[in-house]
Amino acid sequence: MPKESLIELLENLSPERKAMLNRLKRVEGQLRGIQRMIIENKPCHNILIQLSAARKAMQQACIEILKNYIHQCIATKSLDDTKELEALIGAMLDLAPLTVDDEEA
Repeated sequence: MPKESLIELLENLSPERKAMLNRLKRVEGQLRGIQRMIIENKPCHNILIQLSAARKAMQQACIEILKNYIHQCIATKSLDDTKELEALIGAMLDLAPLTVDDEEA
């Protein structure tokens, strides 16, 4: 049985996965814009503002992927493995925003 082409796989994605890919493509565009700003020697503060925006967009992408994964696990009740649950909790903690105390450490 031949493998599906990438185009066929993309066409068969769920709306949620298509939305996630679009979100990541926007982040990719932001990063390309930042690269262009560096090449064009734009002011540092403008580059930092764009880097901060890209970081926030990536953070939101991580959160959305995690939310979708949790919903999928709950819907299919496939979260029986303790190690998988621990990995999921670890990922959630990694995504949690830093508090002022964490930043100073």
